[in-house]
Amino acid sequence: MRIAVVLEDTISAGGGFNQALNAIIQIERISRGNFDCLIVSSYPENLSLLKELGVSAITFKPSLLDKIIGALGDYELTRRVLRRFKWISPFEKLLLSRECDLVYFVTPTARVACLQSINFILTIWDNCHRDFPEFPEVRSYGEFKRREYIYNFLPLAYLTLVDSDELAICLHQRYGVDRDRLLTMPFSPNPMLKADLSIDSKAILDEYKLKPGFFLYPAQFWPHKNHIRIVQALTLLKSQGEDPIVVFVGGDKGNQGVVMDSVTLAGLKDQILNLGFVPTDHLDALYQNCCAVVMPTYFGPTNLPPLEAWQALAPLIYSQHLAQQCNGAALLIDPDDPHTLANAMLQSKQTSVRNELVRCGERRLIEIDEKRSQAEVKFEAHLMSFQQRCSTWSQ
Repeated sequence: MRIAVVLEDTISAGGGFNQALNAIIQIERISRGNFDCLIVSSYPENLSLLKELGVSAITFKPSLLDKIIGALGDYELTRRVLRRFKWISPFEKLLLSRECDLVYFVTPTARVACLQSINFILTIWDNCHRDFPEFPEVRSYGEFKRREYIYNFLPLAYLTLVDSDELAICLHQRYGVDRDRLLTMPFSPNPMLKADLSIDSKAILDEYKLKPGFFLYPAQFWPHKNHIRIVQALTLLKSQGEDPIVVFVGGDKGNQGVVMDSVTLAGLKDQILNLGFVPTDHLDALYQNCCAVVMPTYFGPTNLPPLEAWQALAPLIYSQHLAQQCNGAALLIDPDDPHTLANAMLQSKQTSVRNELVRCGERRLIEIDEKRSQAEVKFEAHLMSFQQRCSTWSQ
């Protein structure tokens, strides 16, 4: 059996892209000796990154027909036309020509609409457009309906991978997906972050004119990432005679101007450093030298920075409604209340608190690794079962 593994994001997507890389590494490992894997990327620039991870891939540029079907494939008129003329999209033709039996999408995508005959596995990271529909990034300009369009294909998937049991229950209840068709596969830290203690951290920090002990928030500038609450917390701390440094790392997704304007208005330009995207070794150095990773985000139920903080032995400050991911390995705050964040930042400077958070973080990583290993066994079993069923209609 051959599995096509499709990557449709670039590194600018942030954590989602890193998790997609983890999924590719994982499926190649699981498939070794059992199945063939064909890695397909929509972006040629991904090939060099995959090569660094020991993965070879091919590229595919979606045609106009692929884009039309991807956008309109769930409409009855489109389905009738495709059935009547038995149209196969160029994307599916490529996979058929490579004798692929199953397609594994490692990112949420509407490309599933292009598949008329090949079965597929979907990846879903969250259901936050339903949880927090007030945020512009999930409601404006049809984004809510675009996401719902993708989720409409869930009942058709052979299997859907999610990152938590909470999300699996959510998709079962909201979209009627059979629970047996939902597999919880916990996230892993960025595969290019190695917590490498041999890197020259001092030189990297000097480049940014930083000293150890700053607070780090590695997140894209989306409204839901809640950078504003950090600005408000620093304002409160400043009134108490405290002046911690906070480092923002991540690309602009439309809200950077709002955040940085608030920094200027609050008179905090000397305390908040926005680095944008940084090289992986620089991010490693930032994790290793921060006082704590601060993440007052609204979206979940899980995120990647907590895993990376625990891997780097950095204390974590996290939103309380996402406590399930931490299981005690974070100082929890109310993302609506800057006072709770300010208090947590002060607490994280205490040696006893830091040591306990680091210890709990190491324990939590072990727990997640064990759960992931168990999930990989189930994943392989699902693939073996599909191979047996596939043999009834394909040679």
